[in-house]
Amino acid sequence: CSNIKYKLLTTDFSSADWSRWGEVALGALSALEGGTLFAMVFSANIWVCYCGYIVFKSLYMLLITIAMFQIAAGLNMERYALVFGANTFCALVLQTIITSVVVDSSGLGVDIVTQFTVYGAYFSIIALIFFLRGLYTTIEKRKLNQSINQ
Repeated sequence: CSNIKYKLLTTDFSSADWSRWGEVALGALSALEGGTLFAMVFSANIWVCYCGYIVFKSLYMLLITIAMFQIAAGLNMERYALVFGANTFCALVLQTIITSVVVDSSGLGVDIVTQFTVYGAYFSIIALIFFLRGLYTTIEKRKLNQSINQ
């Protein structure tokens, strides 16, 4: 857990090219979150589940920090409130829809193990999308660098 705290604290000070590796980092964090949720589903030990929750929450906070940075890097100052307000609103609407479909008895009304499985699959799909976008970005930047060097 102390390694995750260190990563959280040093994210701002790292010299990574976030415009190039941001999507890949988001994909890796989403994959780790999905894996953590699946580990919690298939574990019968409550302490593994508690530790899994701490790891999941830490990774989620790091993911949100990087995602907000990725969004803010492409904005000018006048649009921060509008974009982040709309982003937060859309996230809450999506969260409400997913929760009402998965948890509510008028929706699927599934048990807790199935809920964790659904959420683990959700984060795995998000990871795949981020990885594909990161791969596309990396290939495009490599093509651009090759055309500039020639």
